[in-house]
Amino acid sequence: MRARVAAFSVDWVAQASRAVAMAYSPSRTFLKTRILARVKIVSKACCGATPQPARETHALPRITLRALVIAFLMCPCLAFAVEHEIPAPSATPTPDKSQYTLFNPTPIDLRRPYNTDRPSKTDSPYTIDAGVFQIESDVASWTLNYENGVRTRTWIAGNTNFKLGLTNWMDLQVFPQFYVNTRTSGHTFGKPVEHDGFGDTTVRLKINLLGNDGGKLVIGFVSSLKIPTNTGHTGNHVWEPGFAIPVNYSLPWGFTFFGQTRIDILDQPRSNDMRVQWQNPVGVSRAIVGNLSGYVEFYDAVSTGRHQPWIGTLDTGLIYQVTPNFSVDVNSFFGLTDSAPDYNVFTGFGYRF
Repeated sequence: MRARVAAFSVDWVAQASRAVAMAYSPSRTFLKTRILARVKIVSKACCGATPQPARETHALPRITLRALVIAFLMCPCLAFAVEHEIPAPSATPTPDKSQYTLFNPTPIDLRRPYNTDRPSKTDSPYTIDAGVFQIESDVASWTLNYENGVRTRTWIAGNTNFKLGLTNWMDLQVFPQFYVNTRTSGHTFGKPVEHDGFGDTTVRLKINLLGNDGGKLVIGFVSSLKIPTNTGHTGNHVWEPGFAIPVNYSLPWGFTFFGQTRIDILDQPRSNDMRVQWQNPVGVSRAIVGNLSGYVEFYDAVSTGRHQPWIGTLDTGLIYQVTPNFSVDVNSFFGLTDSAPDYNVFTGFGYRF
């Protein structure tokens, strides 16, 4: 990320000094006129003509003095340029990767840095490179919620995102939940109610709109469709579409701002109607020490329909980059509103093949 500017500065100063010296020196036409004048003087002297007064021979010292004055005035400018090391333009321009596709994969040395959609609720605006396969998974997720005297505990295992790069700016994602277990209990229950089985599957298509291979601002677009593949009464039986616009922006001191606006068309419980949910998570992330980084995120969601209060959570987590293509994380969120789950803790990993 950091340009090697010292060597360039020396070259730039040398070129600048030559350019400025030419700008402040007498023009070539002027020098040619003075030289021709001297030739005429010498010719007249050789032919017996009266030589020019001796003072004409002092023209060269005047030019030398002018050059010395200009050089003296140039010194502070050159010193300023060296001290501040005027930055060089990028020595390695972004390569053109538009020719790479699923069937013509991106070479390993041209891949962009490893990036995942997990673990925050905000998606990444980056796509994976063409022809690349990547897995991101919740190994285990545990959620607890108390509401109106009812306690609900949920276990989810193997909540996995299988990603495949289609082009340099688009990837396909298939997101099944391999195991879901819910247990509901409370004083109104004679016996706790427990359901378990396979969960729903979400299919997503992500495209990058800006900044995929460089730049402070990165913008993406994600379209998704939840397919009701659940068994054992672990979910509803409604197809639920949605779309999102995730954004990243590089901040000073190594921080990264991330945010997203998302619209989902969801089932209205105990009704044949659908409702619209609008989500707007925002957060910041930063490297902490070595390969360890962390993030803090505020998530909120509002919905249409009856009895749908806004949901707010505070999310946080730690991510450790084990290798350039493998990361592990541990995370949690805390409900800030009565309508949000009270507590969640989950851990997972990401791996790029």
